[in-house]
Amino acid sequence: MRIGLIRHGETDWNAQMKLQGATDIPLNERGLEQAADAGRLLRGSDWTRMVASPLVRARNTGEVIAAELGLAEPELIPSLAERSFGELEGQHVYRPDGSRTSLEHPSVEPVDAVVTRVFEALHDIADRYPNDNVLALSHGTVIRFTLDQLLAWQAPHISNVALSVLETDPAAPRGFVVRSANGYQIYPQ
Repeated sequence: MRIGLIRHGETDWNAQMKLQGATDIPLNERGLEQAADAGRLLRGSDWTRMVASPLVRARNTGEVIAAELGLAEPELIPSLAERSFGELEGQHVYRPDGSRTSLEHPSVEPVDAVVTRVFEALHDIADRYPNDNVLALSHGTVIRFTLDQLLAWQAPHISNVALSVLETDPAAPRGFVVRSANGYQIYPQ
């Protein structure tokens, strides 16, 4: 059983380098084009089901990809939503001096809470759909935190509509291994 984590298409706040988090920002025109492109690239693949964060940018990306693949609309799973950046939402990722905005703020959802809810959702998906290969539309921080838990190195920035493939493996840390696009196991080996 595989789960393909896909980040949503671009939004205006992505283009403006703003923290989105739980703020429900729609896809922009480029984001819709990215979703359609991703769907066309995935045609002929063996993905059989789709789930998505309920935030409109992920849901709409999933709807576009599902239409391209002939799949049902995505099932919405609240635990796949982006990390809440609390009072920092809408602020620029980078400050005028070029440094990153610090996420050390009491209103920001803790990393451990994000990791816990996302892995609970991934295990639930694997348990409910053991014979399916499921595309899961989510968000950059969520996907990066997930990969950070599974890889021996820190995951890089996750681009819009990037695909990261997990495969269930009960012997692996957290029950999943990361696969490359051609199916090779990346970690652990």
